[in-house]
Amino acid sequence: MPDRDRTLNIEHDRSLAAALRALPDAAPQPDLWPTLALALAERRKPRAWRTLVPLALAAGLLLALLLPRALVHESAPPEVAANPPPGVPATAAPTDELDALRTRSQTLERWIAAVAARAPQSSRDLMAAVEVEDLIGLVDLQLGGAHAPTDALPLWRQRVALLEDLATIRGSAFAIAANDDGARGAFDATYNRIN
Repeated sequence: MPDRDRTLNIEHDRSLAAALRALPDAAPQPDLWPTLALALAERRKPRAWRTLVPLALAAGLLLALLLPRALVHESAPPEVAANPPPGVPATAAPTDELDALRTRSQTLERWIAAVAARAPQSSRDLMAAVEVEDLIGLVDLQLGGAHAPTDALPLWRQRVALLEDLATIRGSAFAIAANDDGARGAFDATYNRIN
């Protein structure tokens, strides 16, 4: 049976081959490469908007980040921050006061770290502590930009005041955690040690 199919296909193949040879020659299509190359070259041309839009966005972002900083530096510092605190004489050297403020800051930070690890806090105290910590972080950023001791002095005063506020928040949670009269005495003794 396979031989029979083969002979039928051979006759059919011969007639098909003869019909295909009888067809007229077709003209080849024109070369499409020059048209395609021109279209690709048009796509590759740099467009002005492809460059200008990202540059404009970057410039706007840079302006948004630097403008507040420039405005802060241009504004005059408040007079209250420039005046020495009531307990410090006006003739004290700025470097001595800076050293004292740095020492006080380190002492407060150590005490806050020790108390914060042991005492539970209410949600209100936690929110207040986070806000004060954020403010301390902002003052630290400003201290990083202050180059002269006269610029750094009011910032160190503000930092120590914020640390004292944070110590009060953390210390009140420490006293409440003990929930007895002896806790108040322990808190006062600990607080007096940092003063």
